[in-house]
Amino acid sequence: MTMGLRDRKKRQTRAAVLAAASRLFAERGYAETSVDAIAEAAGISRRTFFRYFPGKEDAAFPRHEDRLAAFRGLLAERAADESAFAAVQRACTALAESFEADREAVVAHQNLVLTSPALVAADRVRDLEWEAAVAEALLADHPSADAADRMRVRMLAGAVMGMIRTSLRAWFAADGAPDLVALAHEGFALLERGVGAGSLEDLR
Repeated sequence: MTMGLRDRKKRQTRAAVLAAASRLFAERGYAETSVDAIAEAAGISRRTFFRYFPGKEDAAFPRHEDRLAAFRGLLAERAADESAFAAVQRACTALAESFEADREAVVAHQNLVLTSPALVAADRVRDLEWEAAVAEALLADHPSADAADRMRVRMLAGAVMGMIRTSLRAWFAADGAPDLVALAHEGFALLERGVGAGSLEDLR
């Protein structure tokens, strides 16, 4: 379907806002960059800025929602014979592949996050959304799981996210030089040896 003029204009405006925000964050720092400054640099009004982003923080994480939605989509694309744990591994591996493909931008964004305590805190809050997505996927085949089993699933989801965070920290520390996909495979292999197949078949 051909994109209409209005949609193209909206995409162009959003791209201009993100480009302005990225440049100003790099030049001035996140804390020293105001919404007004971003709007002025993008050639729009403050009011228009808020039509595209709820706040400055959201402009600093422009791909979060799309990446999370894509991740949830991958989790939902399970084959009939694929375990929930295997689906989580597949989705996380695909995410690692996308980070590898966009290595320079992903590493640059992490470097920005580390310059600001506010962004570090915001990043941790967003991590909880990824963890919730993993937990939901692991529970998909067990809608009647009791409170104890749900706690076990949350623990497993937390373990998955802990492994991912550790792998990403190593990757970021080396400016994206290590093979992130290999790190993901190694991490999931360690988890499987520690907690079993992870398919939740033993839940009661």
